[in-house]
Amino acid sequence: MRSLPRWLVYALVVVVLAAGGVLSAGTAAVRSPLPQLDGEVTLPGLNDRVTVLREGHGVPQVYADQPEDLFEAQGYLAAQDRFYEMDLRRHAAAGRLSELFGASQVATDTYVRTLGFRRTAEAELALQSPSTRRYLDAYASGVNAYLRGRSLGQISLEYTLLQLRGRDAQPEEWSAVDSLAVLKVFGWQLGSNAGAEAVQAQVVSAVGPDRAADLSPDHPLPGMEPVVESGTVVGKVFDPAAGTSAGAPRSTAVPAVPAAASGAVAGARRAQETLTGLFGSGEAIGSNSWVVSGAHTASGAPMLSNDPHLDTAIPSPLAQVGLHCTTVAAQCPFDVTGFSITGMPGVVIGRNASIAWGLTTSYADVADLYLEDVVDGAARVGEAYEPLTVRTEELRVAGEDDPRTITVRSSRHGPLLSDADPSTAAAGRVPGGPADGYAVALAWTGSTPGRSMDAIFGFDAASGWTPFRTAAALLGVPSQNLVYADVQGNIGYQLPGQIPIRRAGDGRTPVPGWDTAYDWDGTIPFAQLPYAENPASGIIVAANNQVIGARYPYVLGSDYSYGWRSQEIHDRLAGAKGLTPDAGEQIFYDERVRFAATLVPELLRVRVDDGFVREGQQTLVGWDYTMSADSAAAAYFAVVAHDLKKLVLADQLAPELWPQGEDRWYAVLDRLLQEPDNPWWDDASTPQVEHRDDVLLSALTLARKEATSLMSRDPGRWAWGRIHHVRLRNQTLGSSGFAPVEALFNREDDAVGGSGTTVKALGFDDQVPYGVTQGSAMRMLVDLGAADSGRWVNQSGASGHPFGPYYEDQAELWVADRTWPMLLTRNAVAAQTQHTLVLKPDG
Repeated sequence: MRSLPRWLVYALVVVVLAAGGVLSAGTAAVRSPLPQLDGEVTLPGLNDRVTVLREGHGVPQVYADQPEDLFEAQGYLAAQDRFYEMDLRRHAAAGRLSELFGASQVATDTYVRTLGFRRTAEAELALQSPSTRRYLDAYASGVNAYLRGRSLGQISLEYTLLQLRGRDAQPEEWSAVDSLAVLKVFGWQLGSNAGAEAVQAQVVSAVGPDRAADLSPDHPLPGMEPVVESGTVVGKVFDPAAGTSAGAPRSTAVPAVPAAASGAVAGARRAQETLTGLFGSGEAIGSNSWVVSGAHTASGAPMLSNDPHLDTAIPSPLAQVGLHCTTVAAQCPFDVTGFSITGMPGVVIGRNASIAWGLTTSYADVADLYLEDVVDGAARVGEAYEPLTVRTEELRVAGEDDPRTITVRSSRHGPLLSDADPSTAAAGRVPGGPADGYAVALAWTGSTPGRSMDAIFGFDAASGWTPFRTAAALLGVPSQNLVYADVQGNIGYQLPGQIPIRRAGDGRTPVPGWDTAYDWDGTIPFAQLPYAENPASGIIVAANNQVIGARYPYVLGSDYSYGWRSQEIHDRLAGAKGLTPDAGEQIFYDERVRFAATLVPELLRVRVDDGFVREGQQTLVGWDYTMSADSAAAAYFAVVAHDLKKLVLADQLAPELWPQGEDRWYAVLDRLLQEPDNPWWDDASTPQVEHRDDVLLSALTLARKEATSLMSRDPGRWAWGRIHHVRLRNQTLGSSGFAPVEALFNREDDAVGGSGTTVKALGFDDQVPYGVTQGSAMRMLVDLGAADSGRWVNQSGASGHPFGPYYEDQAELWVADRTWPMLLTRNAVAAQTQHTLVLKPDG
């Protein structure tokens, strides 16, 4: 349901189009981009006929005799359904958003050009295998076949509205490099902690290293299990059976960063919001995945589950598709159904006839910031200076006749991010430092061209654990937790990726670029990366928790989830016997917030004399710690925990430096609650010294007032869903500021339960208190006991076209905690088919 009746929205769009001077009727403008779903279409470049079956929710299942035909059809269908999203992503990846949206995006484009996503993608193309090159070209051919001969209004309604603003948005032809560049941005968004480093440096500058450490508790928290429970590097390989470390843990000592210089890293945080909006991924996101062996299931076969948590959006960041060779053989090895990234061929998460796999962010730290002492175009290395490399690029801006010129400088570590934001130059000037201040360079493993696209096709065609790991060895960026199951009864886990070996430090704060002691010694060999195969417990949970314990000899990362979600899943699975798909699906919807068992008893022990405040406190009595949408206690708990953050931190840190999200904040509180006299409890702005219970009382009081303002004076009318709601917004025009257009592209708010630390992860941030900003982009559960026993749901729908039947139809299921059948075999798909489209060659 939308916030306005469909007929009224429809009428408003007609008015909007007419007001913009569009001569065609509003009806045609809205309907013309909708794709053809039935009949026949000639597709130049095909070798043979391709059949596309769409089930009840419009998901395309593609059947072809040759793999090139599969991927050409996939490109054609992706352009049919969601080309505008694809086009935005490639503009973002190339640093060309200013061409569409004007000067407002110059800063974002400058940042992206400095990172050089597309330049790296261009270099990567030559590294891909011959088959991958063919598949990428076939996908591009399909996209271009759809675009050819179509006006902007026939491609997407968004283009019509951009034309009303005078934007020349005529799309160029799609290319293989476009697809690789889209993957490169996902690699950056899912694998860089540059922003976290920037924040950490500023927190250390503000409060000192000891107190800053209080805000970044060590992993793991007591009672929280890592993903891999045993094993370490023995010789030159990882041995999953080894229970002890091959050596002492590496030192994680962090160098002292000049206090004022830490401000120079602020530029590393800019433009992330724009990329996150377009790709649905960024810092502080998370995901759940788990797999159990047949010993735990009713079918006697493994069961695998995955729900990546990305920024909420419509359309969803991921798209469902099936890619099936009519005869599966070496020359056409694909029979896969799952989720793709729009703009890229293949399936990134899913199952084929032999295996199933899922991905979650590993939080491997693959990027470091280096302070560079730059003088006269050269960066200091020891006592010498090495010249920076320099390149210039032109930036075209809508509404401007002449292009702008940007200069990108790089040190031996990488591009100078501080150049992308000149306002940071002043912050880099420190007493005794260089006259022009320190520059800030980025070292990122993703800047080295790799073969991640080869890995994706390898997953799609893998028939067992060995070929799956062979493919995983090619996945350089992003590093992801891979969970695995197969029809032979095996389960497994693999950490892939290009992860640096640091000579010193742990990657949490910027380090002196002139000191070679902080350089990298290459990357961890794939053979030494952690994995698990058929663990004795029969359970693997990878929900952004720590990958492996201190026995592992390398530093992998420091920004893991603290285990609230992963341990809840692990505990539910540990006692499971005869697990059915119905029971497994219910784990998606677990709303228990584990940290409440620590905080609520402390809140109830606080003496509250004010009867008004005590009414709020009493809602917590007997609460089962479930963040259900109808729970008054859940609402009050969330407000108290949020207000505690303000009371503890606001007197000493700016809000942008606070721990983001609930996960880390709960870990901070978990420690502070054990230390009633910790200095963080004291409000530096008052003459007296506050302690823990003083602040807890203040939080109960402030939250009582806030809850009254947000919901009702009567706690009996409180409910978490009244303030915790999700609104799926279009990435661009959904925040246009023009209500009729927003009503067209966005979905009405839905009341939901869950939170950022529950398994049903629906998190919020401090800038939009209690409104959902991150959630499961999709949910997928596969029982390997039968080919058609899977179930799935997307966050929105298969289509990117408002007023099409598949724009938001799955959102109804997603909000209601429901899935629908994920089918693999052709007979099962045919039985549910609603539309049949035949793509035929032109010869």
